[in-house]
Amino acid sequence: MWNPLPAVKRSGATVKLWQAGARILEALGAEEQALRFVDRAVKLDPRCTNLHLLATRLCLKRGRLERAILHWKKAVGEHSRTSLLYWINRADGSARSFNRLLKKKYQEHPFAPESCHFVPDGESGCAGFFRPPGLFGKLLAAQAETPSLTDVGINLLSMNRPEEALIVFRQVQATRGPDAALFFNIGLALSKMGRHEEALLNYQRAQAGGLNNVELMNNKGYSLLHLNRLEEAIACYELARELSPGDGLILTNLAGCYHRAGMYEQAVSCYENALRCRADDATTLNNYALCLDDMGRYEEALGVYERALGIDPENKIVLLNKASTLIKLRRYQQSLATCRRILSREPDCPETWGLLGNLHNEMGEIQEAVKCYSRALGLVH
Repeated sequence: MWNPLPAVKRSGATVKLWQAGARILEALGAEEQALRFVDRAVKLDPRCTNLHLLATRLCLKRGRLERAILHWKKAVGEHSRTSLLYWINRADGSARSFNRLLKKKYQEHPFAPESCHFVPDGESGCAGFFRPPGLFGKLLAAQAETPSLTDVGINLLSMNRPEEALIVFRQVQATRGPDAALFFNIGLALSKMGRHEEALLNYQRAQAGGLNNVELMNNKGYSLLHLNRLEEAIACYELARELSPGDGLILTNLAGCYHRAGMYEQAVSCYENALRCRADDATTLNNYALCLDDMGRYEEALGVYERALGIDPENKIVLLNKASTLIKLRRYQQSLATCRRILSREPDCPETWGLLGNLHNEMGEIQEAVKCYSRALGLVH
């Protein structure tokens, strides 16, 4: 008979070796390598409290706050995060002053909550760098009352010109060296360009420098979400919610993460709380209705879509999602009327023709379905 005891002993010895190696590397300043050692040890012994505490400390040093939170939960439990939040608040003095500058220069958040749709969004390429117009050149050339290059970069971000903003921030970095606020700015520019892996590295560097404000956590969560690292994204948004309770944008983004992770009850709760702050936001209503739809609560979803259309009557995404839900309820004529409403304004809308194909297929009208699919694919006009 196989005896598991020797294998267990070998595994325990290996864990201790990885842990010892990690402590030595940390003492030598090789924290990234130390964290890799701890990760290997955790895979062998995922319930070891000391390993999770060691991982928490290393993650905090490396600016990986969301991972630190996940390890902290496993070490001390779901409801024992007070000391971790205390550390964040103490380390966040520079973040608060930077936050005031950011709000002054960059009023609109770079990432509004995305509107979900039953048709997957396509990836769009980044536009190439183009020569900045005259205003930008004048700002750089002016001798009197010249704004700092950092201010110029922030203004470019607010104008949705991230490629140019990144060039400016790199110039600042070359001139004065890195700091936490600069890493955050670089991360914002990279996120807006869809370069989320690079953005994440810069957010981590900003956090390692003591910057852990709501804006950073929100934008870092956005990049983690786009990299499909849902558990870490949720941890980011949960922390942002604790740092700024009642922030409707944070609640909406957290709800979207819960929704994508299949945590529907948590998502519904977050959407409802967000709508107390953003009752007139059609995008939040649309995403809330989609969550209800995914839970099979179709009639409730329709009611929420109607609320969204009361705010934005010709919102194509809301209309498409409403039509899709009507198909599930076998209310085919109402779905058909909704699709025609979209086509009256946008006759060549491929998503609408594709949905019409699904509708006719459900109704057993195969020839009509084929025609609609052909229109959706651009094969006929």
